[in-house]
Amino acid sequence: MLILFCLFLIYTAQAGEVEELIEYALKNSPRLKIYEELKASTKHREEYSKSLPNPSLSFGLNNLPINKPYPSKYEPMSSFSVGISQRYVLGVKRERDALMARAEGEVFKAQEDVAKRELIRDIKLKYLEWLYIQKREELLKRNLEEIYKLEKFAEENYKFGRSRLSHILSLKGEALRIEGEIKKLKEERSIVKEEIDSLVGKSFELKGEDFEIKESLEEINLEETPFMKQALKERERIRVEIERLKVDYLPDFEVMAEYMIRPGLENMVNLRASFDIPIKRSKREDLLVLGKMQELKAKDWEIGNLRLYLRREINSLRLQRERAKALRAITEELLEEKERELKALEAYYSYGRADFSDLLMLYRDLWEIRMKLLELEQEIKDLIIKEEVYR
Repeated sequence: MLILFCLFLIYTAQAGEVEELIEYALKNSPRLKIYEELKASTKHREEYSKSLPNPSLSFGLNNLPINKPYPSKYEPMSSFSVGISQRYVLGVKRERDALMARAEGEVFKAQEDVAKRELIRDIKLKYLEWLYIQKREELLKRNLEEIYKLEKFAEENYKFGRSRLSHILSLKGEALRIEGEIKKLKEERSIVKEEIDSLVGKSFELKGEDFEIKESLEEINLEETPFMKQALKERERIRVEIERLKVDYLPDFEVMAEYMIRPGLENMVNLRASFDIPIKRSKREDLLVLGKMQELKAKDWEIGNLRLYLRREINSLRLQRERAKALRAITEELLEEKERELKALEAYYSYGRADFSDLLMLYRDLWEIRMKLLELEQEIKDLIIKEEVYR
């Protein structure tokens, strides 16, 4: 929770668009409101568990004859009665019931922590997706401008026989294809915007701001991940339940006082005390303890499996990020090389020493490389955001 609070302070201090979305979602998301109510319920249940059951009040008619079903002085044993009884649950049981409610509250807190981190991750990923769709649109529009320039260039050179009609038609077809992709991206951006609104819980007008994504070089401690903390809290809840079941066989007491009104004789008072006898403890209470201990062992196996899963996921994210970085470095070098090649080819073409089809092919390579570089940038940022949830 301290880490989340620090993250929250960072978000509010930066006051960027994505931080505003996250701040609103953390305060208003129905997904998180669920845990607030669940935590409050465990606090009430903890207080309730410490109290004794309500007393019972009883009224009765005793020893009535069949022919005269009411008390009278002619039937000395008949009477009216009023009584009160109180069941006393042992303090150790009530205290452990309260500990069970508290342990369940700790589980809800851990679940809320996970839910907050996942919500922040999902908003960042969706916002990044929306942002990079916008960037792809801008890149395609830039490509479209270059196509129009090439088309005009090809039409001018067509007069001098230095380009062919097929080149002009090819450029027109390329322009139509890119216009179709831009239209498709706008529709995709609208869909992602709806998904962001759903996560945040309110519709915001998005401007599209780049936000800082810091890559941490520190190793992730598996035991400190929110997912492991949640599993350990769930294990602790089972352990507390076992401790409660261990004292379930201890007898509870009940005391009762009854006042009898006899029409024909002196009034009388009855006092009683009763308690449970665990004559079937080995078949009832002990079996509950054994069953819950098997559940605890199952949770231990689950935690072991969770460690393997987390280690695999974290290492996979790291390897994917390293691969994407290496590929981005290669792509950047290739882009620089292609840009130098383009400058040289344009110079050759201006002197009639290069063919227009070679120029067009090189432009297509550049468009593809630029788009690939943009995709790699998004992929690296995606992987960093996905890793943040484990920290």
